[in-house]
Amino acid sequence: MDKSASDQTTDRSKESYPHEKRNLIVFALNQILMRLGWMFKSESVVIPAFIDVYTSSGTIRGLLPLILRIGQSLPQFLVAQRVARMPTKQGFFVFTGFGFAIPWFILSATLSLTRWSGNVIVAVFLALCTLHWLSVGCNHLANGTLQGKLISPEKRGRLLAYSNIIGCTLAIGVAFYLLPRWFSVSPPRYAVLFSATALFFGIAALVSFGFKELPSQPEGTAPFFRFLGEALLSLRYDRNFRRFAIVILLFYSIWPLFPHYTVFGTRTLGLVPSGFVTLIIAQNASNAVGAGIMGNIADRSGNRFVLRILIFISACMPLLAVGISRMPTGAQFYWIIFALMGFTPVSARIVTNYTLEIAPQEKHPQYLGVMSLFQAIPLFVSPLIGALIEEFAFEPVFIGCGILVLLGFLLTFRLAEPRFNQSS
Repeated sequence: MDKSASDQTTDRSKESYPHEKRNLIVFALNQILMRLGWMFKSESVVIPAFIDVYTSSGTIRGLLPLILRIGQSLPQFLVAQRVARMPTKQGFFVFTGFGFAIPWFILSATLSLTRWSGNVIVAVFLALCTLHWLSVGCNHLANGTLQGKLISPEKRGRLLAYSNIIGCTLAIGVAFYLLPRWFSVSPPRYAVLFSATALFFGIAALVSFGFKELPSQPEGTAPFFRFLGEALLSLRYDRNFRRFAIVILLFYSIWPLFPHYTVFGTRTLGLVPSGFVTLIIAQNASNAVGAGIMGNIADRSGNRFVLRILIFISACMPLLAVGISRMPTGAQFYWIIFALMGFTPVSARIVTNYTLEIAPQEKHPQYLGVMSLFQAIPLFVSPLIGALIEEFAFEPVFIGCGILVLLGFLLTFRLAEPRFNQSS
């Protein structure tokens, strides 16, 4: 009985997802290389430390999550209609993949070849960071729709698991070998770090030429505002999607804190740049382990269950940071915060996979676009969070955000698990 059901599923997978094995390999290589590139520009460690060299402003640090999410979410929603009409998505995926690399190449060249003032460097960085995240947003939409088209749902968790395990393991080795040299000087060699980022992102984009994608029938040519209306109507008529949107609003209220953890550790526990290597290794190690465990749990128990675990972990992070900062030997344990933070990339993929499962296939771009908007909304208050930290200190802001995420965790118990509601 189980064997015949498994054979049936395999046959359906071959019909619906031709060339799946090849595409799985290409997706895995792309994500492994992206993971390596991302390690050199970690938003939780490297970027806040880089900004702190030129300005100590909490408001400027608070702009980072806002730029991240505006770039990642709003353009993604605006181009979702065009992506839905594309018979093939590969070209758009490759094009936006190169958009990952170019800003970091320019920033590396700027740091190496110019002697501009700190204010100018910060302004150039923010502009290039915006360009990077615009590309990331478009690329994530292309990734989600391409993955929904080329990879069967029951294999997406394993793709997430294995690509993250390999990518993070390699990143740990590279970090252990290279980063102590680059962080041991003052200031650290950020130009070299960002050139390494550009290199790995560029190779990842080149690998994406290897996808085998058959043209599909475009989903019509509705004008943008009708497309927008249909996307937002999904919230009105899909009760589970509406609940999920509220969960995401609460969950993402933790993200404005990410650029502040490194500075919090530096100011309360006396962390120094040479100690950042430990934080990066802890983050990548937990990403690898977390992706392996969570990806396999997602395949067996569903994305909703994994999302619940990840939201609870996120809620604990700021509360634990405050607790560790009160310990006499807290600096020795601060890496735990970054180990928990290593689950963040996994949670982003799980959110995408859950969205793909609750949406009809022809409406994947609309659902992903709407979800990206709800991911963006909490980050509009990021500069305010930075200002509140400057005004009232880190601790009360950290505790307040942790409580909001705990509310999101409780609401996950009202979400449906579509995989187990499907018959046949």
